[in-house]
Formats: sequence, structure tokens, C-alpha cells
Amino acid sequence: MSNVDEIKARLSIEEVVGQYVSMKSAGSNLKGKCPFHAEKTPSFVVSPLRQTYHCFGCGVGGDIFTFIQEIEGLDFKGALKLLADRAGVTLTYESGAKKDDTDTLFSILESVTSYYEQNLKKHKEATAYLTERGLTKATIQAFRIGFAPEGWNGALAHLQKAGFSEKDIERAGLIKKGNRGMYDRFRSRIMFPITDSVGRVVAFSGRIFAQKDDRTGKYINSPETVLYHKSNILYGYDRARQAIRKTNFAILVEGQMDLIMTHQAGYTNTVALSGTALTQEHITLLGRMSQNVVIALDADPAGIASAGKSARAALRAGFDVKIAALPAGEDPADMLARGDIALWRKTIKESQHVVDFLLEYYRLQSKDDRTFKRTVEREVLPYISEIESEIDKSHFIQRVAAQLSVTEEAIRRELAKIHTVAQPEIPREEPGKTHTPLAGAEEELVLMYLWQTSLEKPFVDLVLLKKQIEGVITPVGFSALEARLQNNSEAAFRLELLYTDEISMKLAIDELLQRLDKKSIEREIEQTGAALRKAESEGNREEIAKCEKRYQELLDKRLHLERHL
Repeated sequence: MSNVDEIKARLSIEEVVGQYVSMKSAGSNLKGKCPFHAEKTPSFVVSPLRQTYHCFGCGVGGDIFTFIQEIEGLDFKGALKLLADRAGVTLTYESGAKKDDTDTLFSILESVTSYYEQNLKKHKEATAYLTERGLTKATIQAFRIGFAPEGWNGALAHLQKAGFSEKDIERAGLIKKGNRGMYDRFRSRIMFPITDSVGRVVAFSGRIFAQKDDRTGKYINSPETVLYHKSNILYGYDRARQAIRKTNFAILVEGQMDLIMTHQAGYTNTVALSGTALTQEHITLLGRMSQNVVIALDADPAGIASAGKSARAALRAGFDVKIAALPAGEDPADMLARGDIALWRKTIKESQHVVDFLLEYYRLQSKDDRTFKRTVEREVLPYISEIESEIDKSHFIQRVAAQLSVTEEAIRRELAKIHTVAQPEIPREEPGKTHTPLAGAEEELVLMYLWQTSLEKPFVDLVLLKKQIEGVITPVGFSALEARLQNNSEAAFRLELLYTDEISMKLAIDELLQRLDKKSIEREIEQTGAALRKAESEGNREEIAKCEKRYQELLDKRLHLERHL
């Protein structure tokens, strides 16, 4: 029995989906609100008989593997690992099974993690530092904390000896090119592995240990790679996921040590940011488990400013956002290292909604009523403007009006001004990230081809690229778009900014081709679904059987496409 079959034999679709979606019986099926798009009327259907799901609102569908891929933001192998762990299945692989590109990178990162772990065991000073910070031996082992030696090529030599190429080691984000060749990115640093949603190491954060290297910064993180996009990763999320669902709230802290110490203290529903504000991807991850978040911060201007963007982004997404205000100059790691778990517990228990917290904070900071009113107008009203629920927003309008001794209408007029002048943020492009194209997928592919033909050294095989494009939009369609999009210098400039190397270019091409194939299949799924409903209304059994067979074939085809492209 294959890994997939064994997992399916142990886990039912209703069991897996039921952990994320509240469903009710609808005949022989189950029905609930789709977790992939906002809807008021449930259109998400799970079929225990077929072991599949389908949303008639947004068109998503598949089996337990595609569901986990979508809901957890994983590739197929990540979903396989997560479900195998959940089912108690030990994954086995055929001898000589072909490895893909990401397999190699995961293997490199796993190997170097073990290398760093072994180095820490030999480095008494670094181990003593971690112990002094309050970490137990069990915690150090559980989080796989390691140490990068002081030399210039320790990790490189270790990985090359293990059979990995210099090119792949560089692509994993572990080495850099200098005047004398490649050298280790992390040197004389305590190493914290950063993992994805299923616990696979995708990157590192290294804390300085030798003071003579302090010009490079106290902490440095891995660069963006094929596996690591910091906007998608919450440190500790793989460990915190189930605890967040169980407690129905997440605690958000800033650094690795803060997270590790809170987990050690039993607050395993904690996640940490890695040098970035809360992104939409982070919010999506958290929202699958709970829409309640407590941000633990140092209650000073710097701490409040640091938490501000994250709090507003979460409010915008419909979250209930509270602030756990730590004593000035303290962070969770400091508090817990002293063994003051009672104070930490009290701090979390007494957390306040972000608006209530800010009102209280600025009241204490203001020298008179007029200063308080102006500060609230400038600093607090923008948070209220982000609250999604109109009922909740009305509640805080009343609170602020009472605090300022003004009418609710005055507050609403000021909020209207905020909405009038507010401008959407322009997302920054991250190197190595697959980008959502600004044009349609067909146009973007042809623009890529035209741009590459203008380069002296194209990133890709132009003959193959043209053949691939013609395979999804036909030669006639290609020629028509080529004629229309010729000499588009603005598009060429944009593409130069987006795709700076062969890797980013190929990732984007694969994504666009997959999107077009999937679009075509989903169009036919929609047509077949309509034909099936018509046949059912007419009681045409022969046509029903024909449509059901074709519908399943299309679902299988889409599953195959999502797993193998």
C-alpha cells in the first residue's frame, strides 16, 4: 500500500476538514462555509462517499491532500508529512525514487541543522550562555538550537563532504560569494532553525556570539530562497498551531528567545515574527486556527510603534486584537528567565483590547485634556477605522466619545476623514519570491518571451518557452498576443525588476502555466457540474452517470496537476 493510500485508509475527509470547518449534515453529504473565501450562505460540500470536497461558490475542490495544501499553504510533500503524522503513518519511499529540487534543499538544511547541533554540544561557552538565559537542556534539544563555528567554511566543507554541490548550498541560503570564493553566511553565531508549517527547516536566524563580529548585526537571518519567504513564516507556528486552536487565541512576540521561553513556560500557543510586521500571509495562517491574538510588547513608544502595523493589519482582517503590556524595558524572555511565570500569566490574563490599551496609555502620557484629545485623534482613531465589525466599531466610537467628552458624530466625522485620505500600501517585492503577475497569465507569458528575446543571454530556452506557451493558448493566440505586445518597454522594465535570475524566472513560468492548465480544467468542471445538475433535475440516469464519471476524471486531473507541476 502506498503512503497516500495508507493515510487515506486511516483519515477520512470529514475528519480532516472538520478540524478547520464547522459542518452540518446535508443528506449524504456535509455542508459548511468555505474556508477559502468569504461567504454568508454555506456552499462548501464534503462527500464522505467520494472522500472529496467541493465549493460551489469559488470552485475549489479535491481530497484531503489538496485541502491541507491549500489550508496550510504547503506543497504536496508537506501535506503528506502533516497528514502522515496525524494518521500515525511512517512514510516509506521506494529505493531510487527521484528527488525534486526542493528535496535537495530540504536535505541540505536538515544536514546543516544537525551539524550546528553537534557544534553546540562541543561549545561550552555558547551552551552556558543559553543556560544562563533560562533555557533547559530539553528545550535546547527540542528547538534544535545549534552553533555555527568561527571559521569561514565549516558548514560549506561539511555539506560538500556530504555530497551536496556548492550551487545548491548557495541556493539554500547558507553561503555567500566573496573576493576569495564562497564562504559561510553564518559564523560564530548561535543558530535557531526556522521551520515551515510541518516542522521542516527552511532557514536560520543566527545570534552573534563573538563580539568582534558585531558589525554584521546582533541577529542575521537567511536570505529569501525557494523554500523561505519571511512574509509566509511565523516562527514556532508548527509547534503552536494546535495549541492556538485549543485555547482559541495566539500570543505574538518579537524574537526567537521570547518564543522559546514562553513555550518552555507552557504557553505553547505563542508565535514570533522574524524581523517583519504581521503580513496578510501570517494573518491567514493564524486565522485558520483562531481570530483572537494577544500581542505581547514592551509598553513604551518603541514597543507600541513596533506592534502598531501588526495590530492594524489584524484588525483589518476581522481579528480581535489585545495588548499584553510588559513592564518598561522588559521582554517575555527576561521575565521568564527570572522565573516570574506568575507575572507573565497575570500580564496575559489582563491583556486589553488594543483601543482600550491605547486610550489608557495616552491618558497617562498626556499633560492636559487638549493634548490627550489631539493624541487620540492622531494615534487611536486609525485603529478604530480598521475594525471590520460595524458593531464592534460602534462600541469603540462610544468609548472614545465618552473619554473625550465629545459627540459620537464628531468621532464618526473624523473617522470618515481617515478613510478619505488613506492610501493602500504598495507591497514590496521580495527577492526569490514567485510574484503574482500584473497582466493576465497569457499576456504575462508572452511578455516574458518577448523580454527574453531582447537579452543577449536569456535566462531560459526560448524555443521551449514558446512551445510551452503555444501549448496553453494555441499558436494563433500566441501570434496575436506577440503582435499586440511588441515593443512594450514598460513591461520589460517591470519584468527586469521582478525576475532577476533563472530560478525566479522558471518559478514564475511554472506558476503561470499551471494556473492556465488549472483554469481550463476548472472551466470544464464548472460546465460538467452544470450538466450534472440539469441531468439530475430531469432524472436522466444515463446522463447523470456520464457526468459523474467525467466530473471525477476532471477532479483527478486537477489533483495530478497540483501535485506534479
